[in-house]
Amino acid sequence: MTYGLKFTNTSDVVTLDSEFSRLVILYSARYNAGAFFPYPITSDEPPLIFVRPDNTASFQYVRLIGTPGNWTGFSNSHPANSPGTYFLAAYASKETETYGMRLWDGGSKLLFDSGTPCAQFTLVAANWTLLSLTNPSPGRYTYIFTTPVDFRSGDYMMINNVAMDIPGGDTWSKLTCGWDYQNSRMVISLQNIGDFRTNGLFLTLLFAKPIT
Repeated sequence: MTYGLKFTNTSDVVTLDSEFSRLVILYSARYNAGAFFPYPITSDEPPLIFVRPDNTASFQYVRLIGTPGNWTGFSNSHPANSPGTYFLAAYASKETETYGMRLWDGGSKLLFDSGTPCAQFTLVAANWTLLSLTNPSPGRYTYIFTTPVDFRSGDYMMINNVAMDIPGGDTWSKLTCGWDYQNSRMVISLQNIGDFRTNGLFLTLLFAKPIT
Protein backbone atom coordinates (compact mmCIF):
# COMPACT_ATOMS: atom_id res chain seq x y z
CA MET A 1 0.00 0.00 0.00
CA THR A 2 1.22 3.53 -0.76
CA TYR A 3 -0.99 5.33 1.76
CA GLY A 4 -3.59 4.57 4.42
CA LEU A 5 -3.35 2.61 7.66
CA LYS A 6 -1.35 -0.54 8.35
CA PHE A 7 -0.69 -2.56 11.51
CA THR A 8 2.04 -5.19 11.83
CA ASN A 9 2.67 -7.56 14.71
CA THR A 10 5.97 -8.29 16.45
CA SER A 11 6.91 -10.72 13.64
CA ASP A 12 6.38 -7.95 11.03
CA VAL A 13 3.28 -9.72 9.70
CA VAL A 14 0.53 -7.38 8.48
CA THR A 15 -2.53 -7.90 10.69
CA LEU A 16 -4.68 -5.01 9.46
CA ASP A 17 -4.50 -2.47 6.67
CA SER A 18 -6.79 -0.18 4.71
CA GLU A 19 -6.75 -2.23 1.49
CA PHE A 20 -7.73 -5.79 2.47
CA SER A 21 -10.56 -7.20 4.55
CA ARG A 22 -10.02 -9.45 7.54
CA LEU A 23 -11.82 -12.77 7.90
CA VAL A 24 -14.68 -11.55 10.10
CA ILE A 25 -16.93 -13.76 12.24
CA LEU A 26 -20.54 -12.85 11.47
CA TYR A 27 -22.17 -15.28 13.90
CA SER A 28 -21.35 -18.29 16.07
CA ALA A 29 -23.58 -20.83 17.81
CA ARG A 30 -24.20 -24.51 18.50
CA TYR A 31 -25.37 -26.97 15.84
CA ASN A 32 -26.83 -30.46 15.80
CA ALA A 33 -27.05 -32.20 12.39
CA GLY A 34 -26.90 -28.70 10.90
CA ALA A 35 -28.24 -25.29 11.81
CA PHE A 36 -30.34 -22.40 10.57
CA PHE A 37 -28.77 -18.96 10.75
CA PRO A 38 -30.49 -16.31 12.91
CA TYR A 39 -30.78 -14.07 9.86
CA PRO A 40 -30.19 -14.59 6.12
CA ILE A 41 -26.71 -13.90 4.79
CA THR A 42 -27.26 -11.60 1.81
CA SER A 43 -23.99 -12.00 -0.09
CA ASP A 44 -23.99 -13.54 -3.56
CA GLU A 45 -21.43 -16.12 -2.49
CA PRO A 46 -22.22 -18.34 0.51
CA PRO A 47 -20.55 -17.44 3.80
CA LEU A 48 -17.64 -19.55 4.95
CA ILE A 49 -18.92 -22.05 7.51
CA PHE A 50 -16.51 -23.53 10.06
CA VAL A 51 -17.46 -26.42 12.36
CA ARG A 52 -15.95 -28.18 15.36
CA PRO A 53 -17.82 -31.26 16.65
CA ASP A 54 -17.72 -32.06 20.36
CA ASN A 55 -16.67 -35.67 19.72
CA THR A 56 -15.65 -37.97 16.88
CA ALA A 57 -18.17 -37.34 14.09
CA SER A 58 -18.69 -37.45 10.33
CA PHE A 59 -20.04 -34.96 7.81
CA GLN A 60 -21.87 -36.66 4.97
CA TYR A 61 -23.85 -35.12 2.10
CA VAL A 62 -23.37 -31.68 3.64
CA ARG A 63 -25.52 -29.02 1.99
CA LEU A 64 -25.48 -25.23 2.18
CA ILE A 65 -29.10 -24.08 2.44
CA GLY A 66 -30.29 -21.07 0.49
CA THR A 67 -29.57 -19.20 -2.71
CA PRO A 68 -27.33 -16.25 -3.65
CA GLY A 69 -28.41 -13.32 -1.51
CA ASN A 70 -30.39 -15.53 0.87
CA TRP A 71 -28.19 -18.11 2.63
CA THR A 72 -30.09 -19.52 5.60
CA GLY A 73 -28.25 -22.54 7.02
CA PHE A 74 -26.50 -25.86 6.46
CA SER A 75 -27.32 -29.53 6.95
CA ASN A 76 -25.43 -32.76 7.63
CA SER A 77 -27.19 -36.00 6.79
CA HIS A 78 -24.84 -38.42 8.56
CA PRO A 79 -26.83 -40.37 11.18
CA ALA A 80 -23.92 -40.58 13.61
CA ASN A 81 -23.39 -36.83 13.66
CA SER A 82 -22.10 -35.31 16.90
CA PRO A 83 -23.26 -31.84 17.97
CA GLY A 84 -20.73 -29.06 18.13
CA THR A 85 -19.99 -25.40 17.56
CA TYR A 86 -19.85 -23.44 14.32
CA PHE A 87 -19.15 -19.92 13.14
CA LEU A 88 -19.90 -18.00 9.95
CA ALA A 89 -17.16 -15.88 8.44
CA ALA A 90 -16.71 -13.58 5.48
CA TYR A 91 -14.20 -11.07 4.15
CA ALA A 92 -16.51 -8.19 5.00
CA SER A 93 -17.12 -6.47 8.29
CA LYS A 94 -20.31 -5.03 9.77
CA GLU A 95 -21.03 -2.09 12.02
CA THR A 96 -21.45 -3.31 15.58
CA GLU A 97 -19.88 -0.97 18.13
CA THR A 98 -21.10 2.51 18.99
CA TYR A 99 -17.52 3.61 19.66
CA GLY A 100 -14.05 2.33 18.84
CA MET A 101 -12.44 2.18 15.41
CA ARG A 102 -13.74 1.48 11.91
CA LEU A 103 -11.71 1.20 8.73
CA TRP A 104 -12.95 1.55 5.13
CA ASP A 105 -11.14 1.00 1.85
CA GLY A 106 -11.00 3.46 -1.06
CA GLY A 107 -14.38 2.22 -2.33
CA SER A 108 -16.15 2.85 1.00
CA LYS A 109 -16.29 -0.88 1.81
CA LEU A 110 -16.17 -1.45 5.56
CA LEU A 111 -13.04 -3.52 6.28
CA PHE A 112 -12.87 -3.47 10.06
CA ASP A 113 -14.98 -2.69 13.11
CA SER A 114 -13.30 -3.00 16.48
CA GLY A 115 -16.38 -4.71 17.92
CA THR A 116 -16.49 -7.52 15.36
CA PRO A 117 -14.42 -10.64 16.14
CA CYS A 118 -12.05 -11.97 13.52
CA ALA A 119 -10.77 -15.41 12.57
CA GLN A 120 -7.64 -16.61 10.87
CA PHE A 121 -6.74 -19.67 8.85
CA THR A 122 -4.49 -21.91 10.92
CA LEU A 123 -4.12 -25.29 9.22
CA VAL A 124 -4.21 -26.94 5.81
CA ALA A 125 -4.69 -30.73 5.59
CA ALA A 126 -3.79 -32.09 2.16
CA ASN A 127 -1.38 -35.04 2.55
CA TRP A 128 -3.70 -38.02 2.24
CA THR A 129 -2.77 -41.69 2.70
CA LEU A 130 -4.96 -44.40 1.19
CA LEU A 131 -6.13 -46.80 3.93
CA SER A 132 -8.35 -49.09 1.90
CA LEU A 133 -10.04 -49.58 -1.45
CA THR A 134 -13.00 -51.91 -1.91
CA ASN A 135 -15.28 -52.78 -4.82
CA PRO A 136 -18.62 -53.70 -3.19
CA SER A 137 -20.52 -53.90 -6.50
CA PRO A 138 -19.81 -53.55 -10.25
CA GLY A 139 -18.81 -49.99 -11.07
CA ARG A 140 -18.80 -48.91 -7.42
CA TYR A 141 -15.65 -48.23 -5.41
CA THR A 142 -15.14 -47.09 -1.83
CA TYR A 143 -11.91 -45.29 -0.96
CA ILE A 144 -10.79 -44.49 2.59
CA PHE A 145 -8.07 -41.85 3.05
CA THR A 146 -6.58 -40.31 6.20
CA THR A 147 -4.34 -37.44 7.19
CA PRO A 148 -3.00 -36.49 10.65
CA VAL A 149 -4.46 -33.42 12.37
CA ASP A 150 -3.73 -32.08 15.86
CA PHE A 151 -7.13 -31.03 17.23
CA ARG A 152 -5.82 -29.73 20.57
CA SER A 153 -5.37 -26.15 19.34
CA GLY A 154 -9.12 -25.64 18.86
CA ASP A 155 -9.30 -25.45 15.07
CA TYR A 156 -12.58 -25.42 13.13
CA MET A 157 -12.97 -27.09 9.71
CA MET A 158 -14.45 -25.21 6.76
CA ILE A 159 -17.29 -27.28 5.28
CA ASN A 160 -17.87 -25.28 2.08
CA ASN A 161 -15.60 -27.45 -0.02
CA VAL A 162 -16.93 -30.73 1.41
CA ALA A 163 -20.53 -29.69 0.71
CA MET A 164 -20.40 -31.00 -2.85
CA ASP A 165 -19.89 -34.08 -4.96
CA ILE A 166 -16.46 -34.61 -6.48
CA PRO A 167 -16.56 -34.86 -10.29
CA GLY A 168 -14.25 -37.16 -12.21
CA GLY A 169 -14.90 -37.12 -15.94
CA ASP A 170 -18.19 -38.98 -16.48
CA THR A 171 -18.25 -40.20 -12.87
CA TRP A 172 -18.99 -38.65 -9.49
CA SER A 173 -18.09 -39.33 -5.87
CA LYS A 174 -20.02 -38.87 -2.65
CA LEU A 175 -17.81 -37.48 0.08
CA THR A 176 -17.88 -38.29 3.79
CA CYS A 177 -15.46 -36.36 6.01
CA GLY A 178 -14.83 -37.63 9.54
CA TRP A 179 -13.15 -36.22 12.63
CA ASP A 180 -11.27 -38.91 14.58
CA TYR A 181 -10.31 -37.32 17.88
CA GLN A 182 -8.98 -40.55 19.39
CA ASN A 183 -6.40 -41.06 16.65
CA SER A 184 -5.76 -37.35 15.88
CA ARG A 185 -6.67 -37.63 12.21
CA MET A 186 -9.21 -36.75 9.56
CA VAL A 187 -10.76 -39.61 7.59
CA ILE A 188 -12.25 -39.19 4.11
CA SER A 189 -14.53 -41.78 2.53
CA LEU A 190 -15.31 -41.54 -1.19
CA GLN A 191 -18.21 -43.46 -2.71
CA ASN A 192 -17.32 -43.47 -6.40
CA ILE A 193 -19.91 -44.40 -9.03
CA GLY A 194 -18.51 -45.20 -12.48
CA ASP A 195 -15.48 -46.73 -14.10
CA PHE A 196 -12.95 -44.12 -13.00
CA ARG A 197 -10.47 -45.26 -10.34
CA THR A 198 -7.62 -43.49 -8.62
CA ASN A 199 -5.53 -44.08 -5.51
CA GLY A 200 -4.88 -40.36 -4.97
CA LEU A 201 -6.93 -37.71 -3.19
CA PHE A 202 -6.20 -34.03 -3.79
CA LEU A 203 -8.90 -32.44 -1.65
CA THR A 204 -7.65 -29.71 0.68
CA LEU A 205 -9.25 -29.25 4.09
CA LEU A 206 -8.94 -25.76 5.56
CA PHE A 207 -9.10 -24.97 9.27
CA ALA A 208 -9.43 -21.68 11.11
CA LYS A 209 -10.18 -20.41 14.59
CA PRO A 210 -11.37 -17.21 16.23
CA ILE A 211 -8.73 -14.70 17.23
CA THR A 212 -8.89 -13.98 20.94
